[in-house]
Amino acid sequence: MEYEGRYRMAAAKYDCLLFDLDDTLYPYSSGIAAACGQNIKDYMVEKLGIERSKIEDLGNLLYKNYGTTMAGLRAIGYDFDYDDYHSFVHGRLPYENLKPDPVLRSLLLSLPLRKIIFTNADKVHAVKVLSRLGLEDCFEGIICFETLNPTHKNNVSDDEDDIAFVESAASTTTSANGPEIFDIIGHFAQPNPSLVALPKTPIVCKPSELAIEKALKIASINPQRTLFFEDSVRNIQAGKRVGLDTVLVSLCEDVPKILCHIACSY
Repeated sequence: MEYEGRYRMAAAKYDCLLFDLDDTLYPYSSGIAAACGQNIKDYMVEKLGIERSKIEDLGNLLYKNYGTTMAGLRAIGYDFDYDDYHSFVHGRLPYENLKPDPVLRSLLLSLPLRKIIFTNADKVHAVKVLSRLGLEDCFEGIICFETLNPTHKNNVSDDEDDIAFVESAASTTTSANGPEIFDIIGHFAQPNPSLVALPKTPIVCKPSELAIEKALKIASINPQRTLFFEDSVRNIQAGKRVGLDTVLVSLCEDVPKILCHIACSY
């Protein structure tokens, strides 16, 4: 009863539902996330020439410190075409594992609220997923990678108050293509890694508060009247910090169940 009341009483205060996409609108068990993770590793080896023996540790550090592996790769010095990256990583995903969800579709269409997708993925991937789920016409719009990163920026940031990265000879290496690559594995192997600032990324993405604030501004969303659905604890925490009410989607608290309780108040 307490669970149901929480969303029924809260429903009247919202005019917008903001949804993450992957592993939020469909279950992790679909295998999409695992396949995507493997494709990212393959891209790092095949396209960027990174030794496979370093992939696991490197990928973990990039994801932990930058939100996405892609953002981390750009931060430490790898330059690549964003569309090529997304095509490689998402182009071989088992989209056939995703099936139409008529229950979720009915619930979304029944709610007289704005409904918007907010994903770190590219638009092509987002459209494919929504189409496979039968939800392509259930949302007002999609805030995706291209929304927050409209151009390929080579400069990390134009902010005057950025902390300049102080390089050391031990922390950089030179890739086969020439640019210096920051050795993030070596960086964290040092006794006091916090003494040297990590390089910044030009990519804007969750869980950065800047990314969330930018998304809210682009879509004219009032955070005080928005409920944010996410499967990532880090993204949920960032959402709370910018004023969003949040729902951590999990095995026990899935989107259809929560929407059902909200719908009961209309």
